[in-house]
Amino acid sequence: MSLNNKVALVTGGAGALGSVIAQRLATEGARVFVASRQREVQRHRSDPPNAQIASIKADVTDEADVVRLYDEILAASGHIDIVVNAVGGFLPEKPLEDVSAKEWDSMMNINLRSSFLSTREALRRMKGREYGRIINLSAMGGVNPTPGRAAYAISKAGVSILTEVVAREQKGRGITVNAIAPGIIATPANLQSMPGEDPGKWVKPEEIADLVCYLCSSAGSAISGTTIKVYGGV
Repeated sequence: MSLNNKVALVTGGAGALGSVIAQRLATEGARVFVASRQREVQRHRSDPPNAQIASIKADVTDEADVVRLYDEILAASGHIDIVVNAVGGFLPEKPLEDVSAKEWDSMMNINLRSSFLSTREALRRMKGREYGRIINLSAMGGVNPTPGRAAYAISKAGVSILTEVVAREQKGRGITVNAIAPGIIATPANLQSMPGEDPGKWVKPEEIADLVCYLCSSAGSAISGTTIKVYGGV
């Protein structure tokens, strides 16, 4: 799954999942830019610094900041081939009547607006290149919603619908657009917040990174417009 000479962007690349995806893309040969509100990129476990990964501070819910982010990447690399939109947020379980407008807007912004802005700017810069990979992070809750998760579920379901619509628009242009819908991811934060659960059933960040690399490879070129369920044993 060599990605030599490819240029990739991972939004949310300072997080537990995004950092693993960024490291894996770099291992496969890609030059990787990670965007987050933090300036430094987390390294998963004991991964050494990787010269192929560069960090850019950006708020991907802000339109002007997203345009600047993409302009900086093109100025540094000349093109962009792969975009993984891994920014996301979660709202604790509560019935809809207790959800504030601020909480609702927060879910729509961080989960759906961020994917829309990044996907739009990626498409504008991939146009005419005959290769492009856009991968959005949906969620199990967006595919199989449960009570008490309305704002989160709807924002993630929107990511899946965005993915399907854009994939149809890009059909025949060499650009594939897919979404990954994980179940519970085995991150340090989830391990700490859910001590009574069985983490053996959870999805490992490395498993999601493997899928990202497959979708970015030539072998994954026939897959577009789908949301892939990665639920583990949940």
